[in-house]
Amino acid sequence: AYYGDIDPDKDKKDEDWSDGIHPLYYKAGQTKPAPNEWGSIAAWAWGVSRKVDYLITRDDLDAKRIACIGHSRLGKTALLAGATDERIAIVCPHQSGTGGCASSRMNDQETVKRINDSFPHWFNDNFKKFNDDPSKLPFDQHCLAALVAPRPLLFTNAVQDAWANPTGQFEMLKAADPVYKLLKSGGLATKEMPKIGELSDGDLGYFIRAGAHSMT
Repeated sequence: AYYGDIDPDKDKKDEDWSDGIHPLYYKAGQTKPAPNEWGSIAAWAWGVSRKVDYLITRDDLDAKRIACIGHSRLGKTALLAGATDERIAIVCPHQSGTGGCASSRMNDQETVKRINDSFPHWFNDNFKKFNDDPSKLPFDQHCLAALVAPRPLLFTNAVQDAWANPTGQFEMLKAADPVYKLLKSGGLATKEMPKIGELSDGDLGYFIRAGAHSMT
């Protein structure tokens, strides 16, 4: 299934929210999502759950071993889908950056303002209130990661993809670790970022490879 069939990945600065899945959920007279309602990434994550609805009906598949992986904007999608759908057994957001696994509050790479200006349709309008001061956000991305607990969660990155903030992503794993420990999960096995090409152990995993922003 192509994610653009769930919601077209197009700039909606013209306020055209007439396509994709959103209109099916509008109230009478509504033409766009309200400030606290879903943008495109949440719609794509909704689409992932609809795929899971189908997968669990298949007798030739193990419904308890469904994994979700996505790259970049779809890495953000994979994390949100895993946080909201407990039927997903393993969650692997790949080089997901801001709005995904990277810290919003501590980010000198792709900032909250930069991503909202470049892709205003990805997130809801309330997120844009924090463009100029993300330190005022009531939560950071470790909270989203913690919602996956106690299921395995693997953050993957690449050295040359500084835009995705690999260091900030590891800090989010460290911050989510207490929730995994509380739920008697293995959590994060190391307090230091693993070396290039070395997969960390534990249910909160981290891996960074040589390379750029891609899925090879």
